[in-house]
Amino acid sequence: MILSPTPDPLSERERMVLNSIVEDFVRNAVPVGSRVLSKKQGIKLSPATIRNVMGDLEEMGFLSHPHTSAGRVPTDKGYRFYVDTLMEVEALSEQEKNDILQHFLRVTKEVDSILDAASQMIARVSNQLGVVLSPRFYQGVFEKIELVPISEKKVLMVLSIKSGLVRTILLKMEAEVSREIMEKTAAVINERLHGLSLTEIKNTLDSRLRDLVEVDAGLVNAIASSATPLIDQIDHRNFHFGGTNNIMVQPEFFDHRKLSNMLNLLESKQIVIRLFEQSESRGELTIAIGEENRDEVIKYCSLITTSYHLGGVTGTLGVIGPTRMRYPKVIALVDFMAKVLTEVLEENVGGTGSKN
Repeated sequence: MILSPTPDPLSERERMVLNSIVEDFVRNAVPVGSRVLSKKQGIKLSPATIRNVMGDLEEMGFLSHPHTSAGRVPTDKGYRFYVDTLMEVEALSEQEKNDILQHFLRVTKEVDSILDAASQMIARVSNQLGVVLSPRFYQGVFEKIELVPISEKKVLMVLSIKSGLVRTILLKMEAEVSREIMEKTAAVINERLHGLSLTEIKNTLDSRLRDLVEVDAGLVNAIASSATPLIDQIDHRNFHFGGTNNIMVQPEFFDHRKLSNMLNLLESKQIVIRLFEQSESRGELTIAIGEENRDEVIKYCSLITTSYHLGGVTGTLGVIGPTRMRYPKVIALVDFMAKVLTEVLEENVGGTGSKN
C-alpha cells in the first residue's frame, strides 16, 4: 500500500500572507492589517482578498485578532508553521562573526569567564536574553589527582578530569606526610580510579580506596572524606545570563505580570536549569514556542537552545525571549555560538584547566 503524502494545510496564498504577517509583526510589534499587507512589495492582492485570507488563517488557528485592533498577530501555531515550513535561516554577517571571535579573545581562559562572555555575546547579538548552562562536569572521566605539600600539615589535592576541568581542595593533616608518601598515595589512587566517571567514583569511593598498601592511612582518609563534597560541588550546575535590559524594553514585557514572571524566572535557578536540561537531553537545536514550554512562567516566550561540548561533557546555551522573535537570525546565532564556544573551551581549557 502506498501512502499519499500529508497535504499541506495552507495554500500558497495563505502561506504568503502568514509569512508576511509574522515578519511584519516581529519587526514592528504592531498587529498587521490587510491594507498594510496590500502595499508590500510582492503581494499582489487587494485588501479585501487579504482580509478573507486572514479570516481563514484565524479560523485555522494560525492568527489571532486582538480586541483593540483590526490587525492580526501570529499565534504559537502560526509561529510554529513559520519556523518549520516558511522561514529561511538568516546567516550571521562576517562582522558579527568576527565580533564574537574577538570577544572571546579578551576574556580569561577560566571556564566561568568564558561561559559568562558567551551569554553576554548571545544577548548582544540576539537582543534577547542569552543563557549558558555550565557543562555536566560530573559526566567527566577521572584523569588524576596530584598531592602538593603546602606546609608541615597541609596538603593541596588537585583533581583533574579529562574535560580539562581542575578543582583543588586543601587537606589539613594531623601529622606531617613526606613528599614520597604523597607521590605513592597519588599513584595508587590514580591507578584505582583510572577511567571512571566522577559519578562512579562518588558511588564507589570507599570500596575502591579500601586495603591500600604503602600509603599513609591518614592521608587516604583525608582524601576520601574530601572527595565526595568536591564531586558534589562539581555536580552542582550553574548558568550564566546576559541581556536582562533587552527583555525589559520588549513591548511584551510592558505587561508587569509578564516582566515579573521573567525576573522571577532568573532568580529561580532550578527552573532555568531544568528548562535547559530538558533541551540538552535531545542533543540537537530545539525550538520551544509559547505553550510548547512546560513551565507556566515562560508560556508566552520562546526558548531556542543547543548543546556545546568540552571534552566528553556537554552543556547547553540558548536564547529566551518573547514569541515575537527574529527566529531566522536567532537560530543561526545559537548554532554558531555553540560551535565557537566548543572550540574556545577545547583550545583554552582543554590544555590548561580551570582552577577554583
